Amino acid sequence: MDYTNILKFKYTWRNYQARVLANAHEYIKDNKVHIVAAPGSGKTTLGIELIARCKEVALVLAPSITIREQWVARIKEGFLCEGVCAQDYISQDLKNPRAITICTYQALHSAMNRYSGELVDEADDSDKDADDVMTSTKRNSEKVDYSSFDVVQTLKDNRVGLLCLDECHHLRSEWWKALEELKKQMNGFKVIALTATPPYDSTEAMWKRYMDMCGEIDEEIAIPELVKEGSLCPHQDFVYFNYPTEEEREEVDKFRKRSKDRYKQLMESEEFASAVTNHRFVNGLVSDEELLEEPNYLAAMLIFLKEKGVPFPARLQRLLGTKSLPKMSMEWMEYLLQQMLYKDLTSYAHAEEYLAALEKELKTDRIIEKKKVSFTSTPSIEKMLTTSKGKCESIKEIVKAEYAASKENLRLLILTDYIRKEYEKMVGTSEEVNALGVLPFFEQLRRSVASETSLRLGVLCGTIVIIPAEAKDALITEIGEAGNVTFSQIGTLDETDYVKVTAVGDAHFLTAAVTDVFTKGYMQVLIGTKSLLGEGWDAPCINSLILASFVGSFMLSNQMRGRAIRVFKAQPDKTSNIWHLVCLPSKEDVENAEYSNISEDYALLERRMEHFLGLHYTEDVIESGIGRLSVIAPPFDEAHVAQMNQQMLALSGQRSLLKDRWNRSLTIHKKMDVVEETKVKQEAVPKAVFTQKCFEFVVGVIGFVASFVASIVLKDTPLYTILRTASPLFGVYALIQLPKLIRIKDAKNRLMVIGDGIYRALLAQRLIEGQGARVCVDEDSFGSQSVYLSGGTGRDRTLFTKCVEEFFGVIDNQRYILVKSKGSKGNYGFFAVPECLAKRKEDAESFYQRISPYIGKYDLVYTRNESGRKLLLEGRMKTLADETKKTSTNKKLKGF
Repeated sequence: MDYTNILKFKYTWRNYQARVLANAHEYIKDNKVHIVAAPGSGKTTLGIELIARCKEVALVLAPSITIREQWVARIKEGFLCEGVCAQDYISQDLKNPRAITICTYQALHSAMNRYSGELVDEADDSDKDADDVMTSTKRNSEKVDYSSFDVVQTLKDNRVGLLCLDECHHLRSEWWKALEELKKQMNGFKVIALTATPPYDSTEAMWKRYMDMCGEIDEEIAIPELVKEGSLCPHQDFVYFNYPTEEEREEVDKFRKRSKDRYKQLMESEEFASAVTNHRFVNGLVSDEELLEEPNYLAAMLIFLKEKGVPFPARLQRLLGTKSLPKMSMEWMEYLLQQMLYKDLTSYAHAEEYLAALEKELKTDRIIEKKKVSFTSTPSIEKMLTTSKGKCESIKEIVKAEYAASKENLRLLILTDYIRKEYEKMVGTSEEVNALGVLPFFEQLRRSVASETSLRLGVLCGTIVIIPAEAKDALITEIGEAGNVTFSQIGTLDETDYVKVTAVGDAHFLTAAVTDVFTKGYMQVLIGTKSLLGEGWDAPCINSLILASFVGSFMLSNQMRGRAIRVFKAQPDKTSNIWHLVCLPSKEDVENAEYSNISEDYALLERRMEHFLGLHYTEDVIESGIGRLSVIAPPFDEAHVAQMNQQMLALSGQRSLLKDRWNRSLTIHKKMDVVEETKVKQEAVPKAVFTQKCFEFVVGVIGFVASFVASIVLKDTPLYTILRTASPLFGVYALIQLPKLIRIKDAKNRLMVIGDGIYRALLAQRLIEGQGARVCVDEDSFGSQSVYLSGGTGRDRTLFTKCVEEFFGVIDNQRYILVKSKGSKGNYGFFAVPECLAKRKEDAESFYQRISPYIGKYDLVYTRNESGRKLLLEGRMKTLADETKKTSTNKKLKGF
């Protein structure tokens, strides 16, 4: 297919885009081009140009109807030559292919399975809990009839030779099957794969499936490069903490009281004690091997029996590899009940009626929800805290601070899950509107912030649009001939203040028009639902975003975040703030909470930050992980939380400094590489080999000195010749040990050689390519070392990181482990053989041979027999209790 007179890019290529295109002829030699690029990098634009250069009739597959339509729009706006009719060359219908046919993965799956019915945009349907989704899915749905349609033959007849896959790693399993079957039947396809997030952390089988479809990654473009190139603006993530409202706290207190009362009743219940005491684990009728299949279950039983003073066979505790059992707790009771009621019920036939009644009572107390036992927190409690009404106050404080800092230049977007249409009648009244949702947020901000300032608000949702009254004429102008609207009163507000906008007929034009009015500053804050605005909507003017959304995947939150970091031509110095809201469980609970287990809301923040590469608060370093938000630190008591919130607000106002710091962080790097660092505490890096080499060096030195002195003293004796010979031999021996000793003299060097051993084991088993890669170790001011693989492919770096994490991580249920041969096991008693290096005995032995020179004498233990299971359990107990075994991983920008 000759695209010469059909498609021609109308603008100027960005540097990284030009780099990809310059190498495209090399990439396509294996008939596959695989590009990884962050949101905002222009993947679609690159894809269209690559299609044109491949000169094949193309089928483009997109994740949703919205994105499918964006492809068509991008072709028309940026590529279509003058005088060319789009309908002649572009199709969105599989039944009527053109030079470029664009459809969804769902449509292809339906066609392959001869489906007839309605296709609903999966990207929107994934957010079915949001009450604005009805409008969104209605807009993004279509009826199809593929009952008598042969898609493969149609594509063959139209000589389709190129398959372009947009974000294919998000596909459901059955869609994968349809895609693979199509590729199999259309033998000889060329493939262009475009994605923002390859499944680096997937299973080996899933990764192979993905790579078989897309090919090796040819080019990877990260967010820092996009900021450096000016394709994305400098930005920063901020967090605002809140506590539950009094009403929510009362609910938590009631649940805690019920939990404590029920726990006390169970500990005092003779029936419950009898049920546990008569279990087959306790009465000696079970083999050790079966007992060790569920060691935590056995531990929970023994801990309970010990607390009750009920005797049990001593060998059961010896099997657990521990001299003392911990005290009984609600956590152990949770585990015990979970097994009793749902996993091992057949073993309690003697107490069947009692356990059935107990389950019913626990459900009434809401200690059991969806067959999950919890005395500490239930899904409904966590959801209540995650959607805490206390976040309303957080939003008010953020909006006040952002408006104070930016005034009329502020373009703040609040994205949430619900419209809450029942609150429409309360707009303009004095009734309480303390809830999370579009209309409650609008009214709360109108009453508090807007009433005290000149701040103007807007609402943009599928079923309701609100604008300031003074924006009416501007909106009509923006709409032009595209459609008609009517204006009406919202709640009891006077129509000289705010008005409700309703489209006459099809409302497709309204979103773009309201967005333009927002861009021009008729309102500084726009509130909407994520299901409508999260994907396929763009407003580059946004310079502040509040993620008040609590439903949906990481992919969706990343898309929402991406709305705020676009560059805005009208404001070249634009920077953006992204706000995350976190509810802490209570003022009392957080004082005693573990830093990493504060609340589910906090855990969600940590998971988000693992994926977002950004600027450290105080250091000119670009990395991922919550550690870069250095204001966040324990204790999480009321005073310190208030201090952290104030620090966040202060930092968010330093926009000019933010831009300068991004520039400093980026200009020092001529060449940029994003690596995955694994931080390992100094205490976790084994010293055995260093100690051994010290001993050998000292032996050599002592031998040299002793034999030399003795040779002088005994010069005229028969021993003189022997001593004269021994002296230089000892010296040479000492000199041989010296470089080895220097090489592993500190934890940094020892970690380097351990990392090198892991890397060489991966190379030997051909699990990584290794081309241009090397192991590096950095040390921070706190004495922690970070090991990473520099160079190589993204998959190489991720697999290396995973292996390091597994090696130093907690012993769980690994197939092979390394156990220290002699002496106290201490911090270095157990290490895990990484899963990918332990599939066969030969592989595990090969790994051990490469790693043993740097860790000392260990036994390679196979854990799938009785003796191995005992050592596995002992290792599990020790490493779970040993904080020094923990590692942490994040991505960091390195310069070369």
